[in-house]
Amino acid sequence: MPLTVKSRLRASFRKYILGELCQLGSMSSSSESSSSVSEQRTNSIHKALLLPPKQTSMETSSSPKPPPKPPVHMTSSFVDTVTADDDDIEEDIDERKTSRKQRYFSVFLMTTTSAFLYADQNLLSPNLSQAAEEFNFSDREKDVKLAGWLQLAFFVVGSPASLIIGWMCDKTESRVRLLFLTTLIGEGPCLATYWVTKYWQLFMLRAMTGIAVGGCLPLLFSLCGDLFSHKTRAKVASFLTIATGAGIAFGQIMSGAVGPKYGWKVPFVVSAAPAVFFAFLTWMLVDEPVRGGMDVKVNGNHFGHQNRAASRGVGEESEEGGVAIGGEEKKKKKKQKKSSCKDSSKSSSKRDENEDDIISQLSVSDIEIYSGKMDVQKLKRQLRVKTNVLVFIQGVFGTIPWGVLNAYFVDYLHANRGLTVGQGTAAVTLFGLGGAIGVIGGGVWGQRLYNRNKSSVAVLMGLSTMLGALPSYYFVNSTYFGPSESLLYFSCFVTGILCSLTPPNVRAVLMNINPPETRGSVFACYSQVDDIGKGLGPVFIAGLIVVFNGRQIAFNVAFSMWFICGLFLLMMKGTIEKDAETASRQMEAEIVRSPARERTQNEEDNNV
Repeated sequence: MPLTVKSRLRASFRKYILGELCQLGSMSSSSESSSSVSEQRTNSIHKALLLPPKQTSMETSSSPKPPPKPPVHMTSSFVDTVTADDDDIEEDIDERKTSRKQRYFSVFLMTTTSAFLYADQNLLSPNLSQAAEEFNFSDREKDVKLAGWLQLAFFVVGSPASLIIGWMCDKTESRVRLLFLTTLIGEGPCLATYWVTKYWQLFMLRAMTGIAVGGCLPLLFSLCGDLFSHKTRAKVASFLTIATGAGIAFGQIMSGAVGPKYGWKVPFVVSAAPAVFFAFLTWMLVDEPVRGGMDVKVNGNHFGHQNRAASRGVGEESEEGGVAIGGEEKKKKKKQKKSSCKDSSKSSSKRDENEDDIISQLSVSDIEIYSGKMDVQKLKRQLRVKTNVLVFIQGVFGTIPWGVLNAYFVDYLHANRGLTVGQGTAAVTLFGLGGAIGVIGGGVWGQRLYNRNKSSVAVLMGLSTMLGALPSYYFVNSTYFGPSESLLYFSCFVTGILCSLTPPNVRAVLMNINPPETRGSVFACYSQVDDIGKGLGPVFIAGLIVVFNGRQIAFNVAFSMWFICGLFLLMMKGTIEKDAETASRQMEAEIVRSPARERTQNEEDNNV
């Protein structure tokens, strides 16, 4: 079937941009050596995953089929088996690095796109007073109409758009194309903000911009869930979570720097144009990952040999080596294990990455075919999962304080505490810097906890969220921030770290406890609940400002919501592990073809 013009354009564009990015090392001079390396690489990967080696065309035609070898039972971790044959695996280093580069390049493009998308969420915050003057608003109207109602409009459209796009994400065959279209539809109105002259025009355009912000979350995490396994998802989720926080911080910093000099409308153009550009690059350069490709290969029966070998014990005879491990060798092995425990924390993340590299090199047709399809019944089933319910509830309470930080904080420090817009922007900048450190640290720390004990990550999330509320009481209620406002900056920095440990781990948990075909819709529901807190948060706070006739009490109430959020996160300690096991069984039930499973069954039949 001939290629369409668009397909040819996309292929040419990919070839021109990527160039030498995905080629590490020199190409072999002769076709024979190239073919030999390719066959060795394929056979080494198949050997690592207990698959039979591929035969060449000459072997197939001329030589008789050799009798099958007895399987090598896996007596340790997957990576230990992979690294058992160093000579074969060393030949695959360049190929694995290429795969890893491709996957992280995809994450880079998606992260950059989402950063610019979230940058326009609070562009108006540093310049509220300037915009209020243009529309002739009083101080009360500034808080209610510009900070409250505009934020509500932003999420009133974004929330239902997230649900629709999340459902489409689980149904479509090209999620990267859907990401580009979503960005284009949402960021067009953001560009048009430059030409508004009346308040109702600004209101409508901000509402339409919510489509991009609301729709990108389910798309991004659905894609990442199929690019990485459960052993590395928290780290990858930290990149996307940083993108949201860094995007908001960048938007406020840029708006605070550009707005006073060039006008409050210019920052909307600076934010929207790069978002469309990077979304276009993502569509052109990122290959659509196989849905469920990283789940069935990890959770499926591929590694059933590992569990059976472990249950038989280390002292059992190896079918390939033919030598039983005696008592003295057992003692030696125990000593080696104790010495290796010191380096386990350093090597664990490298092993996890190596697993992802090996798995990503294999075609799903060679391993397992995942047949899961999204429908209404599956959506209802996932909405009843206890961990999902707790994540949704904590999101409502946990996002309300962010409404203060995003919509009011800079203006509060400027108008109520006598600081300049630059000083208020600096405080938000340090809050964002602390948030970036917290997200990275939370992703790495949470991933290690999850790999050891899935439930322990709930304790990390709950306690850090509660502790994050304490420094916020200082910068809301204090009138003295130390010399050069150092105490204000320090308290914002600490709050940013503590309250940012949770988001990457919550999102990784959602990816791990929901089957691949449901992640888009589940993340859309999570985004919906998240938007309720962000959208209604400023409105709720605006109502408290009217009731208490001031901002200070309203902000104290808002930050207290992090204690309620922390309680619901702690309750997840009793549900995460069970729900993850349930999801694993559900994914295994959707596998329609598994060569490894067929061979295992044949081996058991032959042994009988």
